[in-house]
Formats: sequence, C-alpha cells, structure tokens
Amino acid sequence: MGFTDHHVQHYRDHGYAIIENFLDATELDSARDEIDLFIPGWLEYAANPTGEKPEGWNEPPRSRRTMRFPFKGSQLNAITLHPELRRFASIFAESDDLFCEQSDLHYKCKGHYADADQVMHLDYMNHTLAYPPNLPEYWQTAFLLYYTDVTLDAAPTAVCSWTHYKDEILWPTAYEQKDRTELYENEVKVVVPAGSVLAYSMRTFHRGTAFKEEAARVGHFITYSPARPKWLGILGWPEQGVYGSFQKWMSEATLEERELLGFPKPGDSYWTEETRAGVAARFPDMDMSPYLAL
Repeated sequence: MGFTDHHVQHYRDHGYAIIENFLDATELDSARDEIDLFIPGWLEYAANPTGEKPEGWNEPPRSRRTMRFPFKGSQLNAITLHPELRRFASIFAESDDLFCEQSDLHYKCKGHYADADQVMHLDYMNHTLAYPPNLPEYWQTAFLLYYTDVTLDAAPTAVCSWTHYKDEILWPTAYEQKDRTELYENEVKVVVPAGSVLAYSMRTFHRGTAFKEEAARVGHFITYSPARPKWLGILGWPEQGVYGSFQKWMSEATLEERELLGFPKPGDSYWTEETRAGVAARFPDMDMSPYLAL
C-alpha cells in the first residue's frame, strides 16, 4: 500500500502519518530473509518470544557499518530507495532534488540495552547543524519501517501531533513528562503489523517506549533531505550535534570555520526570523550578529 491523499493530509496537519502494510508480501518476505542472514534468530524470537533469545542478544553489533546501507543483498537497499518514500518526501520538500541521508537497521527486545522508556524528543539534533525551519526547501522526512508486528506491549513508538506545539521555537529538543505533560498525554502509540511505516518530521515530538513483556522489534530508519543544503544529513557533521563538545565548538568557531563544515553562510536564504531564533536557542553562546542581515 502506498501513501494516499489521506496520509499526506494527516502529515500536514499533525507532523506524522502511519501507513499500515506499506510493503507488499513479497517485499516484506524478501526483506526478512535478508535480515535473518545478519541478525539470525531475531525474527524467529519476535514471532515466538517464549523461546530463548538470540545468541549475543544484548551485545552491540561489532560494527555499525553492518547495520547501514548498502546492505548485503538487494531488498533492504531497494526499500531504502523505495519510490513511494521518495515521492512522499518530495511532496513536503516541494522538489525531486533529494538525497537519502540515513538508512539504518535497528533491533531490540525486552532487557536489551536499547530497551528504554525514552523522553519526548525531536530528532534534528543529529540531522542538521542548524535548526529545522517550517520551509519546504529545508524539509527532512524521516521514516521508521517495522519488519515485525508491534503491539502495545512490544515497545511501540509514541508520537505527538504538532498541533500541541507547532507555533513555538522548538527548543529544548527533549522533555521529561513532568516538564511537558501535554506531550505525553496526547501521544499516539504506533501499533501496526509488520511491513508498516511511520513517517514523521524533524519538528515532530516522539519517543521510543519500553517493552512491557517478552518481545522483540526490528525496524529500519530511513530519512530524506533536500539535496542542496550542506548542513543537513545524519551521515556527516550533524551526527556530532548531540555532543556538548561539538556545541561548544560551534559556538566559538569563526564564520569561515563553520562554513567549512557546511553551516549556512550569512545572507543565505535559510536565515529568517524563525531560524535565527532557533539557532540562537540551540547555541546560546553563538554570536548571531553576522546572521541578522536579510
């Protein structure tokens, strides 16, 4: 099943869309065959969590490289560049000039080191060097595709409609429940069959939830960005954006040093009232005066 007009409108209205049975049976079966080759036992355990957990189930992968595009085989690579994912991303970027900035496979189960009740957060901290404006030319669309069934007890992703926060400067990028109860009270749990996908934005609060019973989940994060801005993309310098040391460096760097990493130059069309406020909030020690000129 592809994206319908209903999915597009829901994304426009709420900042996310849930598409059940996005992959057809052949695509899903082929993808699961490939997954079983490099994380053997995980799909079997997800289907029957009364058995033993996969060997080395709580050990990090020897290399994150094995969990990223390009994968061995063809189906996961084809899904990464799926024409429907590209079409959906192009609608909101208002352009076909895109690049795929992320394609990572993730897996976890109850008791796994990744099994956690996350706080509500935004993903832009490691997807951009700057701030995600509500403008199509900088619009990044993220997808989380599920290769296993997701029940309420099997760590569903929780997402909150941006109708509850859309018009504010999106900083900080994470909140505990006691600090922003409305984000948690209005969250929607993504409970879907295998082969479904969640589409969301860098301006959408969401979180991973913890397993409530023995279960496992295998998912695939895929993100598309406009091709032109050099400050976008998780596979590059933005990936370092979650670290305090990098934030300190960004605040103290010269204009030329920032630009060498791809940060938008003074006078670039990126700079608006919102983006200046957003970047200033993210980097409170940065001298913003060079970016004030229109």
